[in-house]
Amino acid sequence: ISIFIGLIFLVYFGVKFGVESRIRKKAYDEMQEQMAKENELLSLGGQAAAAAHSLGTPLSTILLTAKELQKEFGNNEKIKKDIELLVSQSDRCREILKKLSLNPNIEDEFINSSLSLNDYVYEIVRSFQEISEKNFIINSEQFKNPIKLYKSSEVVYGLRNFIGNANKFSNEKIEIFLKSNNKETVIVIKDDGPGFPKDLIDKQKLGEPYIRTTDEAHIAKYGLGLGTFIGKTLLEKNFANINFVNSKTTGGAEVIIKWKNNYLIKI
Repeated sequence: ISIFIGLIFLVYFGVKFGVESRIRKKAYDEMQEQMAKENELLSLGGQAAAAAHSLGTPLSTILLTAKELQKEFGNNEKIKKDIELLVSQSDRCREILKKLSLNPNIEDEFINSSLSLNDYVYEIVRSFQEISEKNFIINSEQFKNPIKLYKSSEVVYGLRNFIGNANKFSNEKIEIFLKSNNKETVIVIKDDGPGFPKDLIDKQKLGEPYIRTTDEAHIAKYGLGLGTFIGKTLLEKNFANINFVNSKTTGGAEVIIKWKNNYLIKI
C-alpha cells in the first residue's frame, strides 16, 4: 500500500511540475518574442533616423524648387493649387523628417494633447484628407467612452499606420467604426481594397516584419508589411488586442483594435 501511495504522489507531482514547466516555458517564449519585437522596432527607428538624414538634402532641393515655381507661376490659376499643395506637403515632409531625426526641440501639439480616442481618430483622418482623394467615413454613434489619453504618441502612430494602409490600399472608400461599452473600446478600420493575402490570414502571420507570402504580386504591389508590424507592435505595447480579417461582403481588409477600458485608463 505504501508503494502504491508513493507512486500516486510521484505521478501527481510529476504532472504538476510538468504543467508548471510548460507554463514557465510559454511565458519565457512570449517574453523572448516581445523582446525580439522591441529590438526590431528599435532597429527600424535607427533606420528611420538614418533615412531622415539622407533625405534631408534632396527634400530641401524639392522645397526650394517648389517655392521658385510658386514665385514664377503663383498667379496661374491652372496650376496655382498644385504648386501650393507641393509646397505645403514638402514642408510637412520636412517636419516629419525632423521628428524621425529624433530632434528633441520639435514638439507635436497634437500628440501632447489630452484627447479621447475619438478625437485622435478624427485628427488623423483629417490629416489624410488633406492629401487623399479617398472617401473617409467615420461612424462614432456607438462611442461613449470619456477616457482621455495624454501624450500617447505610440497609440497615435499605431492608428496612423493602419489608417494610412487603408488609405493606400483602398479603391475609393475607408470606413472607421468606433464603439464602446462599460467593458471595452473597439476601433474597426475597413477598406474596399484587395484585402490581406489569404495565406497570411490563414497562418496568422500578419503583423510580422518582412512577411513571406505565396502571393508575390501582392508583395510587389504592397510591400513587406512593415507598416502593419509597426502599428501592431505599438498598439499591443499599449494593451490593445489586434485582429486582421477580410470582409465577407467586400473582400477588403479589416483591422479590429480592442482595448479593455481598465487597461485604456493606464495609457
